[in-house]
Amino acid sequence: MATLGGVFFVSAVFLPITGTLAQGTSSEVPNIAELVRARNYARQAAERVNGGLSRYRADASMYAPYVRNADGSYTFRILGYGVKNGVPQPLPSIETVVTVAPDGRTTVNYNGVIRN
Repeated sequence: MATLGGVFFVSAVFLPITGTLAQGTSSEVPNIAELVRARNYARQAAERVNGGLSRYRADASMYAPYVRNADGSYTFRILGYGVKNGVPQPLPSIETVVTVAPDGRTTVNYNGVIRN
C-alpha cells in the first residue's frame, strides 16, 4: 500500500474462479472502484444474512472469488466464521454466494455449509 498526499493506493490481484461459480460472458475489464463497491455490498449482505458481526465474520481476504456477469452484476463466494463469545472460530464454516447488481441491490443466492 502506498500513500500520496493522504490518499491510499492499493494494488490488487484477482484470483481465478473455482468451485461452482461459472465464468460470466462479459469479457470487459471491470472498473476497480465498481468492483470494490460491489465486494463491500456482498460482504455486508453476508454479514446481515448471518446475524450481524456479533454472530458472524466474513473472511478477511479482499480477494474473494467473483464472476462478472453478462448483465454487469458481480457474483461473489464469501467464506465466513461463526463467532462465540466475541471471538471468530478458527476455521470458516459458512459459505455465502451473493450477486450485486450494478445499482447496488444484493441477492443472496446461497447461504449454508461450505460446499466442495
